[in-house]
Amino acid sequence: MHGRKLDFDKIPDYGSLIDLWIDAVADSIRDTLPRKKLGKLALVSVANGTNRIVPRVAENLGNDTHALLTEKISAKSVRLTAEAEAIMPRINDGAFVVIEDVATTGLTSASASLALRSAGATDILVMSTWQRRERLEELDAIGVPYVSVINEVLPTLSKEACNSSGPCSQGWLYIEHGK
Repeated sequence: MHGRKLDFDKIPDYGSLIDLWIDAVADSIRDTLPRKKLGKLALVSVANGTNRIVPRVAENLGNDTHALLTEKISAKSVRLTAEAEAIMPRINDGAFVVIEDVATTGLTSASASLALRSAGATDILVMSTWQRRERLEELDAIGVPYVSVINEVLPTLSKEACNSSGPCSQGWLYIEHGK
């Protein structure tokens, strides 16, 4: 059960659409964080989906913003790369923004947040490009605040519901979550 798939990997690496995505995330960070936090800031990717934009968002923000990448260790869990871990001691007292492309429960962002906490970070915020559920219960459970560029609830559907009254009834293909 998942619902309509939002696949930001379909956005080409170069062109106006990815530039708009990068600008939207950077502008949302500027709008969300107090100016004083923009001086010592680290952006943390959530593996595949945002590894390709976090360095460019950091460059857009300037002010010595660091880009920290993660790598997948399971379908819903990430860890900091060795390079990111090496940078952590220099920026632990700064603000950390975990950037996720699509947040459904917040599980993957929670794993990144917990990795940051283990490395000494205390000021953590998660920002998703698209928050597809009203609450991100995995982030709520660990006490990490979150915001989104787009906050539009999308229905979570079983295969039967999709076929009877959802997008599958209009010809969309149903793909099992995680496949």
